[in-house]
Amino acid sequence: MRPKEKEAYDQASTIFSPDGRMYQVEYAREAIRRGGLAMGIRFKDGILFGIDKSVYNSLIEEDDLEKFYRITPTVGTAASGLIADTRVLVDLLREKAQEEKMRYGEEPDIKTLISWVSKINEIYTRYEGVRPFGTALIFGGKDEYGYHLYETDPSGIYQERTATAIGRGYTEGLAILEKKHSLDITRDEAVQLALDVLQATFERIEEERNLGMELHILSDSGYEKIDLTEDHVTGKTLLPGQKKAKSGKASKKTEPKRKTSPARKGEKEGGSDEISIKELLNGVPKLNDKVREGIADRFRTVEDLNRAKLDDLMEIDGVGRATAERVLKALRKKR
Repeated sequence: MRPKEKEAYDQASTIFSPDGRMYQVEYAREAIRRGGLAMGIRFKDGILFGIDKSVYNSLIEEDDLEKFYRITPTVGTAASGLIADTRVLVDLLREKAQEEKMRYGEEPDIKTLISWVSKINEIYTRYEGVRPFGTALIFGGKDEYGYHLYETDPSGIYQERTATAIGRGYTEGLAILEKKHSLDITRDEAVQLALDVLQATFERIEEERNLGMELHILSDSGYEKIDLTEDHVTGKTLLPGQKKAKSGKASKKTEPKRKTSPARKGEKEGGSDEISIKELLNGVPKLNDKVREGIADRFRTVEDLNRAKLDDLMEIDGVGRATAERVLKALRKKR
């Protein structure tokens, strides 16, 4: 039974209560608080997005839990709440971005996208027969003035932030961000700060689950993805950012060159490494000969393929997202 003060005032998002509250919007915000943690951290040369990828059921395929979305090459968003609602808004945003690109010959800036999606959120609070979207979005991107981070919620409000957190455990996350964040932190310091938030929020959650988080970093060099596991959270494994800090920026720049390393030109066809990668590709379902040849030509050894990311595979002619995911899944099994 509903509390008496809410009676008849929470039946639609178009009704205000006597004290000026819109209960349907508040219910949507509660759905977000129950969603997985998502955070955004602005650092000196980019934006870091962190999303909770913890798995409560061993039957769930972790790679299929998508909570981060690329809208344009310079704008991405992380979500918490009802992910089905998120997908609707993301699809609308991508269509809007494509229309702007075709009409004006350039990608829309982040302020245009955030104001547009916030307007959609607001519209869904003042019409009968619809409900507010049960999702909050953290937008990060770059324009001519630098990097920006925004947060929007079901009411249609949006605010620019230097760092923020939404979803389950967001209060602990915000407290840590307020205490430790500054705009002059480096990429690696931002990764460490994300881990600090993770440790604080996961400690208060008692349910058994396979802990994990995905970091997406947007910088001048594009998007970068880092997978954090329970070992990273408990300190059993070094952070990927810490490893990269030791090798310096040069290693990051040279990594893509592994795809077409000159050393491969001297390899003999039919060598053991090449046979191994062909055997691996033969075990991947729904691969045609052209795709197999393209992958084998780009990544001549299994070691090279081990270093590949989803986007690296999708650069090959004929390889889409689903195909790239099947190849990486087969590679994980082989390990």
